[in-house]
Amino acid sequence: MRVKEEQIVWQNQSHLSRQWFVDHQIRPDLLDICLVTDVLVQFCQLGPTKEVKERMETMKQYLSKKYGKKI
Repeated sequence: MRVKEEQIVWQNQSHLSRQWFVDHQIRPDLLDICLVTDVLVQFCQLGPTKEVKERMETMKQYLSKKYGKKI
C-alpha cells in the first residue's frame, strides 16, 4: 500500500474505533483508541488471518478487563 492509502485507512479506522467505543459507552484513553485502530488497520490490510483474529481476541479481553464491560 502507498503511504497516502495507508493514511486514509488509518484515518477511516480511527473514526470507526472511536465510534465503536461510543457505541459501547466506553470513554477510552488515547492509547486505547490507537491500539484498537491499529488492530482494525491490520485487519484491513491482511484480512481475517489467524494472527489478526488472535490479536482481536486479546484486545477484547484487555478492554473488557480495563473498562469492566463485557465486549
